[in-house]
Amino acid sequence: MFIFRWIGKAFHFVATCLKYFNKTLLYVLELIVIVVLVAGLFSFFHTPQIQPNSILLLDLQGTVKESPTNEAALPLALAPANSSVSLHELLATIDKAAKDPLVSGVLLKLDGLDKVGLASTIEIGKALDRYKVSGKPIWAWGTNFSQAQYAIAAHANEIYMHPMGEVFVKGLASNRLYYGDLLKALGVNVHVFKAGAYKSFPESFIANKPSKEWIESERFWLDDAWKTLAREIENSRGLMPGSITQYIETLPTRLQNANGDLATTALNANLIDGTQTFDQMIKTIENKLGLKQKGEANLVSYADYAARLNTQSGEIAVVIAEGEIQEGESQAGVMGAESLVKLIDRARENKNIKALVLRVNSPGGSAVASELIRHALERTKAVKPVVVSMGDMAASGGYWISMGGSRVLASEATVTGSIGVFGLAPTFERTLQLAKIGQAAVTTTWLANAERLSQPMDPRMESILTQSVARTYSNFINVVAQSRKLSTQYVQSVAQGRVWTGTQAQSRQLVDQIGNFGDALSLARSLAKMDTNAGAVYLIDSKPDFGSMIRENFGDWFNPLGLVGVPESVQKELKQGHSLLQKAEGRSQLIFVHSLLQPLQ
Repeated sequence: MFIFRWIGKAFHFVATCLKYFNKTLLYVLELIVIVVLVAGLFSFFHTPQIQPNSILLLDLQGTVKESPTNEAALPLALAPANSSVSLHELLATIDKAAKDPLVSGVLLKLDGLDKVGLASTIEIGKALDRYKVSGKPIWAWGTNFSQAQYAIAAHANEIYMHPMGEVFVKGLASNRLYYGDLLKALGVNVHVFKAGAYKSFPESFIANKPSKEWIESERFWLDDAWKTLAREIENSRGLMPGSITQYIETLPTRLQNANGDLATTALNANLIDGTQTFDQMIKTIENKLGLKQKGEANLVSYADYAARLNTQSGEIAVVIAEGEIQEGESQAGVMGAESLVKLIDRARENKNIKALVLRVNSPGGSAVASELIRHALERTKAVKPVVVSMGDMAASGGYWISMGGSRVLASEATVTGSIGVFGLAPTFERTLQLAKIGQAAVTTTWLANAERLSQPMDPRMESILTQSVARTYSNFINVVAQSRKLSTQYVQSVAQGRVWTGTQAQSRQLVDQIGNFGDALSLARSLAKMDTNAGAVYLIDSKPDFGSMIRENFGDWFNPLGLVGVPESVQKELKQGHSLLQKAEGRSQLIFVHSLLQPLQ
């Protein structure tokens, strides 16, 4: 009995601890809610004042995304450091500053900018070039410049850097890990069903080295993308063609000549205009603006200035199609077909809307969901013009939905195409054998248990999946052929799961023209015979998913294991593998998504 009393006391102690833990957790959550509400009310009623001689400080943080300007978000004061920047809000802010007499200049401070796609980089650069037409200057300053940061900073009139900083331009790369041998050793049998010789994603799970098709395809589009990026930097800085590649090739010698000083190396190559600390940079700006008294230049943060943007309205509806394409409603990082179709239907049914612009930034996803979205665009196209504007990526399912447009525009650096289909179905019968685990089943038909992943795949199930992939690929080819008014034989020749840049896609008739988002708006006005100044309104889900918003902003905070200290490339590979296991859990599923590492980071 003695031991039972001690066991009882132990359980009582644990229960007491859990009770206090639950109370503490409840209090913390209540405190968070109160702080969010207070911060939200403050942000709502607080309108920053812009004074004469203001300098717009574009202190961009986190990741540049397509998110519309009026997307629901947590109050800025509570947003984590690695938040996101709305591309469309940023473009509108720069254009507004160009016309604002209170803004005397723009200062780019990009140290906190982590990720921006190549097409978005070019889009931001064009907005900065439009700003410079106003005659007002742009300065850029940084402790260091990553390649993405420098590609944007290159559009400034003058670039300054901390004396101990560096400009890290390096070129583009696509990396991939191969798990084939590991999975075999673990007894995992990965069944692959694909249509398209260049649809190479599955090889990561069945091979230990890349295929020649993957190397050929990646090298082809990466070379073109790098030429585009290097040309943009060279033109913006007034450098000779080929200067950036030459700088990279001769960097060891250049660095040796500068006694190991990376800042001096960049200065000697005319990549920057000088080295200064940030306070010296501010003094330089004041001197160049002719401000006699120190502190006369009023620095206005990007967040404060963007808060003054007027609510957008107009005759052009803009719908953002961003993220992996899946059925159902949209969530953080996922484009839900049900949600997107509702937005497209709203644009079609609203008589005040004369045209629709669909902005696509997606690696693909479900074939069924892609077709639902494309069909909604097809119905809308019969009533009013639909212009598709491709952002950083419109590949696989992202390209499929683009076929619903009246006209399709891509940036020269957009990653597009990938017209192909594949399915992955791992089975674990050998894993169970290695673990000395037996299994048994009683079924009424062969199909009743055919999706069970713990047993070998039935040849009849393999036949079903093979035919399903082949039919989906055939549908994809036909959709492209009909939309682009091409023969199916020609589409077959440029399909096969191959990836193209926007420039390469245009030369192969896969898109209509090269153009940015502004060009898409102009084309929509022209097709709908609207005034050249007709505005645009962003259509978003009227019921934001608060849970998705929390995951989007604080997802890494709530990860109990975390990925702190793990290289980013490895993080992506781990997430890629985790995604595969999630899709395979419970039943065999077709996966229709092109996985591609962002090369410009």
